[in-house]
Amino acid sequence: MARINLEKIFTQLSYEIKRALINSVRKQIPETELDSQKLYKDFVDAVGKECKKWEEIPNEAVEKGDF
Repeated sequence: MARINLEKIFTQLSYEIKRALINSVRKQIPETELDSQKLYKDFVDAVGKECKKWEEIPNEAVEKGDF
């Protein structure tokens, strides 16, 4: 098993995760008005409450190396 730090992952991928979240919500509820910054902040807060800071994942989910 390997461990990942979700906070660091969300920090590293914040732009991509935010865009994916906004696009998904707009696809499901096209007529909604969104404050994208608040939505993303609320989402990250909810993930922080639902998940541990360090989550265990299978070794197969991690590739290590110099990319």
